[in-house]
Amino acid sequence: MATRSSLSPLNRRRRGAPELALARHTVGNVLVVCPEKKMTPEAQALAMSVAADDEHEMVVVDLPVGVPITAWDSVAELLPRRRRGVRLILGGRSREATALTGQWLSERIGRTVVAPDGAIFPGVGGTLFVHSGRGSGWIRFRPGRPPEWEAKRFPRPSWDSGATDPVPTSSVGMADPIPGGVWIHAAARDAGSGEHWSRLVSSMPCQPDVLTVVLGCPGTPPLSLDDVSRFWRQLDDQVREKVRFVQYGPVRLPSGGTLGQALADLLGTRVVCYTGMPVGSTTTPDIYTVCADGGLGWHAFAREVGYLPRTDPAFRETPVLLSHRIPVGGVEQVAPAVYWYTPDAVLEVVQSGLWVRPPEGAQNAAAVRAEPPRADVNVLAFDATDEKRAERMRLLAQDVLARLDPATRVRCRLVPASEVGRAEIRIAGPAQGELVAEAQPSGPSVGNSSVIDTVQLPVVKAEVRADTGGPAVVASPVVETPVDTGISLDTRAPADVVVETGAEAPPEPAPTIAAAASEPAPAIAAAPSEPAPVIAAAAIEPAPIAAAVTTEPRPEPGPVSAMSIRLESSPIPTVGEPPAPRPAGTAPSAPEPPAPSATPAPEPAPEPAPEPVKAEDSRPEEPEESAEPRLQPTPQPAASALVADHGLTEERAWLRRTLSRDFDTLSHSISRILSEHPGFQGSDGRSSADVLTDTVAVRLYLSERGDAIDQALRTGANGPHVPFSRCVVSGLTRLPSHRGATTFTASPTPQQWELYQQRRLVTDWSFIHALTEPSPDQQGELDVLVWSMTARRTKLLEPGGVDEVDNRVVFVPGTSFKILEMAEPGADGTRGRILLRELAESEVDESGRVDARGSLDELAITSLRRCVERWSAAQPRGVVGESATRRFGWMPGLVQR
Repeated sequence: MATRSSLSPLNRRRRGAPELALARHTVGNVLVVCPEKKMTPEAQALAMSVAADDEHEMVVVDLPVGVPITAWDSVAELLPRRRRGVRLILGGRSREATALTGQWLSERIGRTVVAPDGAIFPGVGGTLFVHSGRGSGWIRFRPGRPPEWEAKRFPRPSWDSGATDPVPTSSVGMADPIPGGVWIHAAARDAGSGEHWSRLVSSMPCQPDVLTVVLGCPGTPPLSLDDVSRFWRQLDDQVREKVRFVQYGPVRLPSGGTLGQALADLLGTRVVCYTGMPVGSTTTPDIYTVCADGGLGWHAFAREVGYLPRTDPAFRETPVLLSHRIPVGGVEQVAPAVYWYTPDAVLEVVQSGLWVRPPEGAQNAAAVRAEPPRADVNVLAFDATDEKRAERMRLLAQDVLARLDPATRVRCRLVPASEVGRAEIRIAGPAQGELVAEAQPSGPSVGNSSVIDTVQLPVVKAEVRADTGGPAVVASPVVETPVDTGISLDTRAPADVVVETGAEAPPEPAPTIAAAASEPAPAIAAAPSEPAPVIAAAAIEPAPIAAAVTTEPRPEPGPVSAMSIRLESSPIPTVGEPPAPRPAGTAPSAPEPPAPSATPAPEPAPEPAPEPVKAEDSRPEEPEESAEPRLQPTPQPAASALVADHGLTEERAWLRRTLSRDFDTLSHSISRILSEHPGFQGSDGRSSADVLTDTVAVRLYLSERGDAIDQALRTGANGPHVPFSRCVVSGLTRLPSHRGATTFTASPTPQQWELYQQRRLVTDWSFIHALTEPSPDQQGELDVLVWSMTARRTKLLEPGGVDEVDNRVVFVPGTSFKILEMAEPGADGTRGRILLRELAESEVDESGRVDARGSLDELAITSLRRCVERWSAAQPRGVVGESATRRFGWMPGLVQR
């Protein structure tokens, strides 16, 4: 019978830290907490501009960097005693610090706390947009419950779930979220693209029921419509109805076609396009045409235009004008977009501007209504059927011109209606004579050079960038060790799995870890019998995998070029560009260890020449391995389980071929799970077959047979476990993450305890299993508590039976942990403890030194202690299956028998 684990209460926060005098001020709808008499102008401006929150108490906390943990106790005491939750705004802090603060404050005040996980970018109308790469956004923290992702934007629009993470649309295309919607553009990373991102963030409003899809980027190659169609397929029907397209840069269109009609034909449905860029109000924004350089042109009269595919029975050559603004004051609307002007004339709003015509028998009507807008010229057409009527209509058009606002008037040109739609437009100038100008190509205005100075959108200069989180990596001495995991795979080794670097893409290159390709090893002969497929690694080393692993396979133009909220707590920006955020599961660069280990690293053993495997017995001999524990070696890229940016096509094919029987058996049940949870499909372009393969790999790994995979990964050696592990890592990224306390029990040896005492941090290159709350089935002499940022919840894919585990989370390979506190078990039976905190990549420099973030450590320690107190007062629950007990208890970062 398993012994019951009882976690004893831990001591409360440390005493004696210097107090920081704080004060609270009510500014508009916001409570500002800051040092006494030191409210910064930035905090005050933010409080005055942010939108009101009807469900939470809006709190801006502006504290200096590195404040002691006691300051947060003061913040908690200053909050009003109400039942409503708290929306916390912290400027310039890392994602780790914000998450720790949110969870700690929620436990401290016993209320819901919504905090940003990423950099906050203020937008139009008090919008707060949180963006620092994948998974960033507003996170909801509740006492005693795991954090939950809530939204990307505040206030949350109805379409928010359709535009949350950056999504690649092709090898050269990217769909990036912005406050008002999505920007689909070429995946180039330079000062120009960052400047345009800043314009869109700071000037385009977030409309509650309109998802604005901005297409193209000025100064880049034309965007393919295929990129748009791939993004469109990822939206559900309800979100699609709210999409409005805007052309911001060049787009590759059919000859003579318009953007709206090309999209309607391609997507096979009705689409709606803005005639320019929405700016201003979040409810009824103004529409301005867009010039070739991205600047604003003139204030368009036509706002939205609808297009039907040519295959639709209701299709008409002339698109439908769906909404517009009133052209001049004091006129009466007599028909859609038509206003009474005089007894013999009406004023009609068209795409290209305005049209003065008689009530009946107008000239060249279809061409005038179909003429697309031009960024630089607001066309004021007048009917010229005969000379007498032309003089009258021109006189009325000049009267309309005089009534327009100056900014619109300066771009307005009088044009006879008979000239609209021809190869050459004769423009009757508002002053003397006539001007003859070449007609612009039929189609959107973007790409045409403006003949008049344009009103530029404000550009926000780059200033700071928030850390993005993710597992950090610390290198350990490399030790080549033969691996025997007791595997019998009825297949060839993955010698044909050769990982190539992906197609060359425009994003800024990131640091890479390259492994030179070596000669392929001979294939392993298949055994004549059919053994049960057991997942583990063979002793014969297969062909090394040549990889070029990048820390960031795509650009993140947003946080680099736009200015996030900068308060007193914001750090001073350093010279040079900060590292790009790294999604969980990608291979980071491995820094040098911070200090030599107490156990000297042995010299790498020479690689033995591979020998053919006999068909009668494919199992290798038991390798000679030292019983002494040691630090895990940093694996070569070919032996690493981290997913590179080249994709996993070969690895998935190998897995389906190698474990065909298990794959076929599990495919049906896994497919049902995927259909019940559409979120598994994600938005990163992976096919359904790839998602199914990765998910099956996770289910197989969570079973008893996955234990051999962990043992093989800890040695850093290559083998068939590597492609399988990569599929598991890819599948785990589909599962929800857990941010908060995790625990498991362990019984470290004296040598393992000594190794931990000599180090500040450890990196584990295998999978680490933990629980979100204690279980009575756990065994061990001490409790290991880990503050998690990226561990994945496995509830949806638990195998069941003796392999099932309640409340399990899994850390992916390459996760680093900082050792915060250690206490050995007492002679009187007092349980020992080890407190760890998962580190982000940004917390470890190139030399392997850990960034000194004492406040994060104190917050983690305090939060872990509060969780232990809560767990100690409750009855442990949750079942750990009999065969799954051995998956827990491994000391992170160590190789152990």
